[in-house]
Amino acid sequence: MLNKSVNFGLLGLLVAISLTPSVQAQQQENSPSIPAGETNTMPQQQGDQRFLNMMVHHDQKTLQMADLAIQKAKNPQIRALATEIKTEQTKEIAQLKALHKQLYSAELPAGTMNCMGMSMGMGGMGGMMSLESLENAPNFDQEFLRRMIDHQQMSVKMAKKAAENANEPQIRNLAQAIIKTQTAQLEKLQQLEKVTGDR
Repeated sequence: MLNKSVNFGLLGLLVAISLTPSVQAQQQENSPSIPAGETNTMPQQQGDQRFLNMMVHHDQKTLQMADLAIQKAKNPQIRALATEIKTEQTKEIAQLKALHKQLYSAELPAGTMNCMGMSMGMGGMGGMMSLESLENAPNFDQEFLRRMIDHQQMSVKMAKKAAENANEPQIRNLAQAIIKTQTAQLEKLQQLEKVTGDR
């Protein structure tokens, strides 16, 4: 009788041990608090969200610069291009926010965007000081073109990285559209800069 009990006990232990890895895997799969790096998808998902956050913040800075140009630029071509950029970037921000809500069932957190922007030197007090110095630049038109070209080059660089590395196909598609739109804007900015003076 004792031998049977021991045998049944050992059998139960072996079954439990054989099931443990699959149970643990299932628990990890269902757990919302898995640290980053323990799955293949978690780091990439964070990268996708980070791109959406940073691109919205970047585009908001673009709108601020464009508003200044609409008000202060002497060259009517620069004012017209700034208006075009503002229109296109406003649509782009709406697309980015809608995609974030679709993919992650949440609005973009403003605090997160500011934090991420500051990490790349695009936001916070530094961003405000940059706008103030642009507004007070001796030659506003030239300074606007110079800064907007640099700004849009950074935007295209961010979008190219997302187009290559994003996990979500919707993000890759939107990144490709951003590259196309902002590359066209860059060409117009650079052409205007050639007409109005050298960098």
